[in-house]
Amino acid sequence: MAEETTSGGGRAPAGGRPERLPELRRLLLIQSYFMGDVLLATPAIRAARRAFPDARLEFLTLGPGVDALAGNPHLDEVIRLERGGRAQLRLIRELRRRRYDAIIDFLSNPRTALLTALTGARYRIGIRAGGPRDLAYTALVPRERGQVYMARQKVRLLGPLGIDPDSVTDLSLEIAIGAEERAWAAEVWDRTGLAAGAPVVAISPVSRERFKQWGAERWAAVADRIAASGFSVLVTSGPGERDQARAVVERMRHPAVWDYGPTTIRQLAALYERCVLWIGNDGGPKHVAAAAGTPTVTVIRWRLGPIWTDTRSAVPHVAIDRAPPQGCDMRCARCTHLGCLGAVGADEVVAAALDALGRAQPIRG
Repeated sequence: MAEETTSGGGRAPAGGRPERLPELRRLLLIQSYFMGDVLLATPAIRAARRAFPDARLEFLTLGPGVDALAGNPHLDEVIRLERGGRAQLRLIRELRRRRYDAIIDFLSNPRTALLTALTGARYRIGIRAGGPRDLAYTALVPRERGQVYMARQKVRLLGPLGIDPDSVTDLSLEIAIGAEERAWAAEVWDRTGLAAGAPVVAISPVSRERFKQWGAERWAAVADRIAASGFSVLVTSGPGERDQARAVVERMRHPAVWDYGPTTIRQLAALYERCVLWIGNDGGPKHVAAAAGTPTVTVIRWRLGPIWTDTRSAVPHVAIDRAPPQGCDMRCARCTHLGCLGAVGADEVVAAALDALGRAQPIRG
């Protein structure tokens, strides 16, 4: 297929096997937010390291992303993106000083596009937006319109660097869980009594976004059914989400562990690593669980399941999304009825969970 000439004068392949660029000594990858998107970039990080084993590979992100990528074996440095005008000016000066050969902007919003352009890197790769921000890049990758797993979408941005995206078959997410995090999780298990109980299922019923919240009543019903099936329940939450977790536990008939203290992202991964299953709302914790190697069952908005879930993974990951009876305009932030989430019933979430656990059988209680 023909190449696509970009506004910056570079050339990005529109299809077929890309041609490799000259040797790259220093690469910067950008995904400022969200934490889940940072973890979804880890297959691309791994692929870039394989393609350029001798290059210096760096990643720019906000604080939660820094925690998620700490200890990543494929990165030479994780750079913290600070907020505020003075911090931005310092960052721009520092990035220009580093003289990157290439930059991949996984987010490609106006802010990161401007930052990318100001670095002066020779090769600047982003997602086509069809507006002025496209001028920031020397190579543009078309925005994905189909239901393609997000980690695969991020890998496709490697194409203009001469990496064949279709040759990247390992899309597993990666998080470095160290001995310190595992020791902390073991202490939580002992302190809360989980160590002496049944296999643990983690439930993450929280989200800072209202349009991702399935509801405390529904999650309490699922948690009770899981507990009645012979599992211990661990209800997890992050900063600012404790009230949502408490609302679920207060509605449950069975006991659950939930007040275990604050966690870092890698400590949360260490908790999930000990669980036989993760169930929850769409969001960052789901990707933390996937990176920890734990099977997941997610209640997610209509049509988004295949985009945010690796259904081809050897570890089972299931997304449940249903068409809303009211119809849908895909403007989730303004949605007032949450019809697509309301169309998902507790019975099918429990059934999917038991199937993932290998326990598809009638439930007691």
